[in-house]
Amino acid sequence: MVLLSQMHYLKSPNLKNYTHGFFTRKGGVSKGIYNSLNCGMSSNDSNVNVLDNRRAIANELKFKSNHLVIANQYHSKKVEIIDSIQNNLKCDAIISLVQDIKIGVLTADCCPVLVGEKNQNIKAVIHIGWKGLYKNIIENFMNKTLDLNIQPKDLIVALGPCIGKDSYQVSDKFRNDFTNKDLSYKKFFMLNKFNKSFYFDIRGLIEKKFKDNGVSDLWTSEADTYKESDTYFSYRRSSHQSISDYGRMLSII
Repeated sequence: MVLLSQMHYLKSPNLKNYTHGFFTRKGGVSKGIYNSLNCGMSSNDSNVNVLDNRRAIANELKFKSNHLVIANQYHSKKVEIIDSIQNNLKCDAIISLVQDIKIGVLTADCCPVLVGEKNQNIKAVIHIGWKGLYKNIIENFMNKTLDLNIQPKDLIVALGPCIGKDSYQVSDKFRNDFTNKDLSYKKFFMLNKFNKSFYFDIRGLIEKKFKDNGVSDLWTSEADTYKESDTYFSYRRSSHQSISDYGRMLSII
């Protein structure tokens, strides 16, 4: 973990040739339940605070904040390919074809994915929650990279902090919806003996899907956003505590 000016972020060793960071909730100006590095414009935090937090991250990584592209995410499988600054993207994955644009993904339990390529022809971000995973956003992303003549063996993939397998309790119906698609998904659901629900290893299934699609250069954070309340925002934790809103972390490449 990097600590500069009280701002914390994770870096992936396999993306060492890319400027990047999985930022935590620390080091910003937001107050109260958004304390402190909330970067989500869709939260009820002050837009001024959110923009100040985004500018602080831009300063940390030494780029101009107006060169940052963040999509309006909606738990889809949609992937957009860009070669210029785009201000009104609606998607859950962005592939950039140019070097001087930075791209970001917002999360608060979902998995932020940063993607590079060994020849640096592209960079990408993916927002993966259970809905996007179920809708096959990873497969759609891989098809888009193949359309660009980027081979899976050349991709460099890093999975950031997300809700851990011991924290993600789901229903029997939820499990069945996934295992009815593919029986091999069964191993990513662990029975909770006390209430007959299941724990879902979303990170493990994301890893499997990338590997099944030919990606071998894969790094994964082990951080659990639900458990580590001082470090990460969590939608599910806020819901369980009857808190009406929550902050969002920003991950950038």
